[in-house]
Amino acid sequence: MATKRKTASSAAPATAPAATAAATAAAAPVFEAPVESWADTILRTNFASVEQDSIVLLQAASTLLESDMPEKVTVALDQNLKLWIAIKTVLLNDDCPVEPEVKANLRNLAQYVVSTTMLATQGAIETRKLVSLARLNMNIAEGLLSGQRNRMIQERAYQIWQEEGCPEGREQEHWLRAEAEITGLFKV
Repeated sequence: MATKRKTASSAAPATAPAATAAATAAAAPVFEAPVESWADTILRTNFASVEQDSIVLLQAASTLLESDMPEKVTVALDQNLKLWIAIKTVLLNDDCPVEPEVKANLRNLAQYVVSTTMLATQGAIETRKLVSLARLNMNIAEGLLSGQRNRMIQERAYQIWQEEGCPEGREQEHWLRAEAEITGLFKV
């Protein structure tokens, strides 16, 4: 015999204790994912916006480290997994500006994240595994920013070289000057 699903208009009115419990549950803080998920950001940037991609990885790392309740751990692991699946997806795209060797390394890291997260679904995850996943995210973010910094230094050193009339044998001087300028920018 089929049963009819009650709709909001056909349901019986809530009793006072039930209404109070519902209001209390609604007021309780809930751990929610960001409005634009980290995976959405990576898919949007195509892993080509160093600053945004680094911020996303650092946010994921922070969330993993700050997860102090099983529900928070589950959400953090789920969001981090989605982030790495998005990274792996973007790396398969021909338009992704990441060099082939780096793509291969990142795909391997994505596989590590997937397997570690899947193991966590089979039981309680060890704190050291959460820390490992968070450190992985932090190291990738640092690497992205370091690469960006080196590109900026290289571009500025080239500008200095051109401004000085393209002199020979002063590459190191130009590099050091550009490095000092860029380092000053990063301190601000």
